[in-house]
Amino acid sequence: MARLLRRLDDEIYVEYNTFGLEGTDLPELSSPTDEMYHFVAGLRLEAWDAEPEPADASWTPVDSTTFVAESGVVAVIAMMDNIGHDFLIGPPRFEYGLHTYLREPEPGDGHGTGECEETWLLRFWPIRDVFDPIAHAAPYSYIARGVLYYSIDLEPEQLAQPPARREVPVPVSAAADWASLRPDPDLDTFDGWLRRLRRQAEDRGVTVHESLRQAGLDIADGADLTLASCTPPGARAGRFKDPLIDRYHAEQERWGSSSRQDLGEDRLRERADAERIAKELCRGGTRTFSVPVEGRDAMNVPPGGSRRVWRWEDDMLGGELMDDGLTVDRRILARNPWSRQILVSGIVTILRHDHDRRGCGDTVWYIARDAEPHEAARVLCAEATWEEDPERRRALDELAREKLIDLRATYRSREGLGEVQ
Repeated sequence: MARLLRRLDDEIYVEYNTFGLEGTDLPELSSPTDEMYHFVAGLRLEAWDAEPEPADASWTPVDSTTFVAESGVVAVIAMMDNIGHDFLIGPPRFEYGLHTYLREPEPGDGHGTGECEETWLLRFWPIRDVFDPIAHAAPYSYIARGVLYYSIDLEPEQLAQPPARREVPVPVSAAADWASLRPDPDLDTFDGWLRRLRRQAEDRGVTVHESLRQAGLDIADGADLTLASCTPPGARAGRFKDPLIDRYHAEQERWGSSSRQDLGEDRLRERADAERIAKELCRGGTRTFSVPVEGRDAMNVPPGGSRRVWRWEDDMLGGELMDDGLTVDRRILARNPWSRQILVSGIVTILRHDHDRRGCGDTVWYIARDAEPHEAARVLCAEATWEEDPERRRALDELAREKLIDLRATYRSREGLGEVQ
């Protein structure tokens, strides 16, 4: 029997009766209600582990289709950058089924503002693993140093060509292998936070009420410990219209995490979505750590994607790992005897940006976890499939060098003509 893994209620302003589903290869969707043009739509997104039974009679079926998910994270998006919350439906590069339904708004739909003119139900479930290293893990086309700067058109032979044969079998996973397809454990409950607070207070030899007062909260000894009484006044419910942002802000204030900076609503929205999805991508007890991602496309690595990363680690602890991370296909590539550091590579699964570490240049820091076996298998398959041939690389270097020399000569001749005139 199919299980509901997670659900998210949202709303979005639809323009020209058209909206899309970011993170998929689906065409745009539109309301079958012809007179609707610009309106607020309530959204209910549901992720299931298998095809669910039809929705109850209050919902009218609209369509059923299949699609391939890019990262396993989707969002409903309309024109003018109106976009819904990010929602995790499952693993990347899977084929999914989607049932869509429609109904008149009811209390609790969307954000409960009473402004919705119609409500959509989108139900997702995984069908099969469709990962293909040739289609989904192709490397960048060959670009020699300076070619990109001069906007040189590449010759067909300089583009990344599919290999003549696969070097290793393509791994095929089952949906149940993936952490994203377990039921949502609701890791951020108030009771869980209160238990942690009690332990911290006991370790410091103070009461919970004293600990809360030291954190700046005005609470009397013996007062009931509720979500409202343990939350600073400025963070209590009602500050933001969007309840997902409102809850995240309250959680950060309660933890004291956002006191260092005044984040705007857009930034709070991004972080709320990112941290919720990061937790949904982990199993209980999973250790996470921070890693740098460098080079092209480092700025926007989607959550749930696995890749090889490199970082320098201290080599002063008798071989112990720096943070118990980067253990999957771990390789020591270089040693710096002066600083006692080693350059290490390993395969990780990206969870979200690291808010506490600012990158520099092309380096962006992410919170990650060690890749699980089925995730690492995809990376190893892609590396073996696209392994570069040294002879071909030398030939491409020579082609690019010749083109670059010709282009520079053309630029110089144009500059010379300009000086003469």
